[in-house]
Amino acid sequence: MGKAAGILIAGLVAAGGAAGALAAVGDPDGKPGANAQTQQQRGPAGLKRFDANGDQAVTVEEFLKRRVDGFTKRDKNGDGTLDGAELGQAPLGFRQQRQERRVERLLVRLDANSDGKLTKQEFDAEPVRADGRGAARAAERRQLMFQFFDRNGDGAVDKAEFDAGRAEEAEFRKRRRMHALDRDGDGKVTLEEFTADARFRFLRLDLDRDGRITAADLPPVERQRWSQR
Repeated sequence: MGKAAGILIAGLVAAGGAAGALAAVGDPDGKPGANAQTQQQRGPAGLKRFDANGDQAVTVEEFLKRRVDGFTKRDKNGDGTLDGAELGQAPLGFRQQRQERRVERLLVRLDANSDGKLTKQEFDAEPVRADGRGAARAAERRQLMFQFFDRNGDGAVDKAEFDAGRAEEAEFRKRRRMHALDRDGDGKVTLEEFTADARFRFLRLDLDRDGRITAADLPPVERQRWSQR
C-alpha cells in the first residue's frame, strides 16, 4: 500500500482519534504560523532567527517576513488575495516526513499477509502504548479512527477507503484554515488577514511599543543573553 497506507497507520497507531484527525492532522497552518513562530519567539535564541541584519532588534517587517513570503508564494495569480485552492495544503515538515518513513516500516510488520489492506485483526495486533486510564482512552480513540476509515464497515481498510477518508480530512482542514484567516468572510484572504495573528504576537512582544523587539522587551533574566548573542 506504500506511502498512503503508511500515513493511515500513522493516524491509527498514534491514537489521534477520528475527531482529532479531522481537526488537526498535518495542519501547521491551521492557525497562521502558530507552531513555528510560537517556538521561534521564545527567548533570545528564537528571536535571533528574525533579526535579519543582526542589529539586536527585530522590526515588524523582519518578524512578518516569513509570513509575507509564504503569502507571495501561494498567490499564484498575483491578485493580492488567496482563495481556497491557493491557500492549499501546507507541506510536511521534516519531523512529519521522518514519521512517515518510520510508519512505512511499521506497515510491513502490521500487514501480515501483504495484501495491501489493513484488517481489524492486523490493526489490533499493535499494542496500545499507554497505562491505566490512558490506555483505555487511547484504545477507544484508535477504534474510532479505524471505523472512520473503514467506510464500508467490512473490518478492513483498503487504499480507496483511505483516500476517501483523507479527502474528507483535507476538505475539513481547508474549510477550517479559510475560516481562521478570512476575517471578513468574503472567501478571499488578503495579506493583512494572512499576517494578522503574527502582527498581534509582535505587539504582545513589543512591550515599549517602539516598533522593535529589543533586550528591553525581554524578561530580566533573558536580557543579558540577548546582548551576548
